[in-house]
Amino acid sequence: MPRIDAGSLREHRAQRLEKLIDAAEAIMAEGGIEALTAGAVSARAGIARNSLYRYFDSIDDLVEIVVMREFPAWVEAVAQAVAAETNPHAKAVAYVRSNLEQAASGSHGWRTSLSRGALSSSARQRVREMHSCLTTTLDQIVAELGIGRPELTTAVVQAVVDACTRRIDAGDPPADVISYACDAAERILRV
Repeated sequence: MPRIDAGSLREHRAQRLEKLIDAAEAIMAEGGIEALTAGAVSARAGIARNSLYRYFDSIDDLVEIVVMREFPAWVEAVAQAVAAETNPHAKAVAYVRSNLEQAASGSHGWRTSLSRGALSSSARQRVREMHSCLTTTLDQIVAELGIGRPELTTAVVQAVVDACTRRIDAGDPPADVISYACDAAERILRV
């Protein structure tokens, strides 16, 4: 019977899973996808290599989890920022600002680069589906504004967010990019 380092087997497994994900994330942040091997992950996590496969079917599964790890907190931060506002214009600006603050505060750049090349096509589809929940929030705000051509408006505002996220990932000063993006969104949304 294996020794468990927690109050219950469930807690033990959750702790080990977290160690493995942390290890994989650190390895990829330091050395990219090329540095990620089962041996490297298990050594860094302090877990036997064969134990890794009790948690993941493959290294590809582990990469997908790392790429999407921050996304639920990102979505929650955007939802809270939007909910804190009372009028649709302020909600739209909060949507833009919050998305860019999340990009600036996390590890979006290297996660995005991983998602473009290291994920399977089905995993990339799951990432797109997760992103669509953010766009749904923007769709609702634009509908609330009553702007003509709402689909186009949503697409243009989201394009500003996406372009400015890339600028933050490229190293532009986040405060400048966020200010620019919020101003741009306000101009786009004037009725």
